[in-house]
Amino acid sequence: MTARNVQNEAKKKGLPWSIGKGFDTFLPVSNFIPKEKIPDPYNVELELKINGEVKQQDSTNLMIFPIHKILSTMSNIMTLEKGDLILTGTPKGVGPIVPGDEIEASLKVNGEIVETIKCKAETKPGHYEYKET
Repeated sequence: MTARNVQNEAKKKGLPWSIGKGFDTFLPVSNFIPKEKIPDPYNVELELKINGEVKQQDSTNLMIFPIHKILSTMSNIMTLEKGDLILTGTPKGVGPIVPGDEIEASLKVNGEIVETIKCKAETKPGHYEYKET
């Protein structure tokens, strides 16, 4: 998830863009998926639906950098430990959501759903804005 309004303000001010990604609830995560359920991580279908309509659908075999390269690079930069998450981006089709939207993300292997998570977009109380210090 990205708060584009916050990210765009950060860009204008030369601040880190990542501030637009760090709000509570912006990273829903599924249950742990055992490796036995994903025999070939290079052929996993990723799907995102908003209110039941498919908005993103692609395969891990289309990633710009292969998984082994990402893991190798990251482990040369920092120690990777059990439970760590490596966020790699998202397939084409990003777009806006509004409060009340139902979001559903799924992983499929050989056409079979391995895991699905669902959540509802909610309004964040308050308003975040950058203030000069």
